[in-house]
Amino acid sequence: MKQTPQKVSLSFGLLMVLCSSVFAQSLSLDEYLGQVKKGNEGVQALMESGKAILARQDEARLLVRPNFFTNVSFYNDAKPTAAPVFMGTRTLADTYNFGFAQQTPFGLSGKLYYQWTYTRIEGTQPGFLTLPTFYEAKPVLELSQSLWKNGFGSETRSTIEIAESGTKAQGYADSFKLKVALAEAEGTYWRLAISRQVVKVQKESLERAERLREWNRKRVRNGLGDRSDELQAEANLQVRTLEYQTAINEVRSASLAFNSMRGIQKEAVEDELPLISRNTTEKLNPKDKSGLRLDVKAAQELAKVAEGNAQLGKERNSPTLDLFGTLATNGRTDQWNSAVSDSFKTQYPTFTVGLKFQTSLDVGQVFENQRSYTSEKKAAELTYRRKAFEEERDYQDLKKKFEETKDRLRLCFGIEEVQEKKLAREKERLKLGRSVTYQVIMFEQDFASAELLRLKTQGELLGLVTQLNLFGEDS
Repeated sequence: MKQTPQKVSLSFGLLMVLCSSVFAQSLSLDEYLGQVKKGNEGVQALMESGKAILARQDEARLLVRPNFFTNVSFYNDAKPTAAPVFMGTRTLADTYNFGFAQQTPFGLSGKLYYQWTYTRIEGTQPGFLTLPTFYEAKPVLELSQSLWKNGFGSETRSTIEIAESGTKAQGYADSFKLKVALAEAEGTYWRLAISRQVVKVQKESLERAERLREWNRKRVRNGLGDRSDELQAEANLQVRTLEYQTAINEVRSASLAFNSMRGIQKEAVEDELPLISRNTTEKLNPKDKSGLRLDVKAAQELAKVAEGNAQLGKERNSPTLDLFGTLATNGRTDQWNSAVSDSFKTQYPTFTVGLKFQTSLDVGQVFENQRSYTSEKKAAELTYRRKAFEEERDYQDLKKKFEETKDRLRLCFGIEEVQEKKLAREKERLKLGRSVTYQVIMFEQDFASAELLRLKTQGELLGLVTQLNLFGEDS
């Protein structure tokens, strides 16, 4: 018998849906998410970003950690001097130093280094300059304490806080994106599982519609039925055919998304997925909300960044008042080893103590800048508080929807059970000759509608659980 193109298309669609059952391996949700983590480059990028951020979370602390430094310089001065007999016509100096420097969190900055210089003064008259060539060596301690701008380290601490909070915000944001991506993969997993079951139900519904049409055709041919009954059955068959084709298309789309999430470029899914049974959904229990959601924690850290920027802006426009001092012990002879030895003695010390002050004369602009930074800080805080409010509202709404959907699902199971019993009873009546095939087929369609309603509600419940699992700090 020649098949119509429509039947060929439906047969091919059914073959595509059912081919996965041949030599298929059952694939659990955890196994699928593992494949997504290994095959999805976007997910891998978020995971690598998380590792990178974790590795550099203390990067800002380098600002207050000790540093090693060294300098080498060569000095050549041939400008005319006021008294060449004493000062010579050219001065050459080779300077080397090395040491350590550190900025502390409380505003004290310091350097401790050792400096060695070899100096030659050319062009002097013999006997007028005692040491035209000499070595100079000295250990030097330099200290500076900020008293106003960066007063006792406020600017330094703000800089560290900005960097740390910015890193944390990025880490929380990327972690939340990872959770969203995995939640999307979980939704895709359940979507394919449910769509396969919908195809099964729609196929059975289509077969019943075909039997109903044939039953009406026979009645019309035998003069026992009206032509309108046959047309009604034909129309019902076309509707069921459309619903079945739509279900086939949904499986194809869901299969493509399913494979795409794990980095596979094809439509067919060879894996077998678990049946979404009553036991599956009755055991669903979303995680309790633990702390703030990760994207809200990111907003919280960004509020800290804004607060740090406000403080930094105020410090940047504040007057500078620094107390500084320098202490060195010196050695200076024509022998380098003697110069080094003398440099560790206190016979020739050098002291410097002083204050440094600097301020802007545009006081009005300074005050305006400080007001603007305060406004930015307030705006960031309000943004965070609004996001926290919306998070709590969304969580409570989803929890309510979850409970409501669970109640609806119980009703769906009850309706499905009643429809199944009604169908079984009508089949018994048919065997006893107390019913007709038409009535049985219509009851079968009612049972199929109840199954579809139950599957749809199960899908909604699984989706709500996936959304609820996004809340909280845990990843």
